[in-house]
Amino acid sequence: MSGRRAQLLAALLAAAPVAPAAAPAAPNVLLILADDLRPDAPGFAGGREARTPHLDALARGGTVFPRAACSYPICHVSRSELLSGQLALGRPGQGAPGGPVAFDPASPLLPARLADAGWHTIHAGKWHVAGTPAQRGFRETAGMFSGGGAAGKPGTVERSPTGREVTGYRGWTFKDAAGRAQPELGVGLTPETDRIITARAAEAIGRLRDRTFFLQVNLTAPHDPLLEPPGSQRGPEPELPANFRPAPAFETGNAGGRDERIVPAPRTAEAVRAERELYFRLVEEVDRNVGELLAALSAAGVRERTLVLFSSDNGLALGSHGLMGKQNQYEHSFNVPLILAGPGIPAEWSLATQCYLRDLYPTLCDLLGLATPAGLDGRSLLPVLRGEHREVHDAVFGYFTDTQRMIRTAEGWKLIWYPAIGRTELFHLPADPDELRDLAGEPAHAARLAELRTRLAAWQLQHRDPAPPAFRRP
Repeated sequence: MSGRRAQLLAALLAAAPVAPAAAPAAPNVLLILADDLRPDAPGFAGGREARTPHLDALARGGTVFPRAACSYPICHVSRSELLSGQLALGRPGQGAPGGPVAFDPASPLLPARLADAGWHTIHAGKWHVAGTPAQRGFRETAGMFSGGGAAGKPGTVERSPTGREVTGYRGWTFKDAAGRAQPELGVGLTPETDRIITARAAEAIGRLRDRTFFLQVNLTAPHDPLLEPPGSQRGPEPELPANFRPAPAFETGNAGGRDERIVPAPRTAEAVRAERELYFRLVEEVDRNVGELLAALSAAGVRERTLVLFSSDNGLALGSHGLMGKQNQYEHSFNVPLILAGPGIPAEWSLATQCYLRDLYPTLCDLLGLATPAGLDGRSLLPVLRGEHREVHDAVFGYFTDTQRMIRTAEGWKLIWYPAIGRTELFHLPADPDELRDLAGEPAHAARLAELRTRLAAWQLQHRDPAPPAFRRP
């Protein structure tokens, strides 16, 4: 074992938590989720357009996973997989991929597992999961933003600062734990929504300083509609992504989706730049609220004994590959930013380990000294953090409705299969991180293509995938 790994192992063992019964010595957990945050947007991930000093400092104080992924790039499925630790495909009672997620009643969700072990569990922010927080293991709700969908005031057309029609979040309202609407806090997404969520969460941190808690804070930014944060100022004109296209090269399966209609194709560079400029201001708003939450931990005197996890439910195209939304398998949408920091987590470390959001459930169980429930698909990242393994998955897989399936190997080979049109794409990410060169039609890569199609098809069959498998039957 190298000296560096020995030091990390010693740090992890020294910071190992005691049993939950010994609260308040057991670590608190603060899980912060952004909404539609591109994995390359924050400064710690190489982003240049948005200033993210709080996230950058959090990353320096912890471990970053630049190859973390969401599995299914859309809000409710991704969030459900995180809470359940399970793949939302092919499970008993599960309908079509992308439909309401059928939770396994025999397997406790993450907040329920922690609540049963003695943590006071609190939810604040966007919900977007079947049921209510109270039904899913949260003992307290500190401002739930939910319900109403896209419906707004009859006969009105709301527009964002870039002039685009607002098609999402129009009828959503804050609700209390009993499901009672709180319209006085705003109807639809407002520029103050995340500040209200953050203030409620910060108040809970101060109030619970003498208890051991698990607090999940789900922010709504930088999801559309892109509304100017209070006090924000227009930034410099952002660059277009290296893989910008006015329109997709072919129909990937979501051409009529709401996200793609926000800026209709073909998209001009000017229109995409305008959206990106406002988007990155909202990324800065995410950073501002993360800073407020970290300051609340420090003010309560619990920062040093709190595990902090930061991620997003999925990424976003925002002009890449001719797309605007997240409903695709490219890296900008499938990948998510991920930071782990706090007791037992090495600082100033970046791990190229492939992982899913659903891996956070068993990882937290290990970090907190709890038994992991049986039946989880997620795998603990603790062996990687300890330097015992480089990977916990030989490959990761992605899916969206019945139109997209994907496999990405630890070596960086990636195959995307489009069952509805019988098309494949093949990329070698170490040489082509922006996925600009499709190798699927090149004879030199025919063997690799066949291998990945076979592996992806085997995964589909294992999980009773209703989509056609990624090989051609004779």
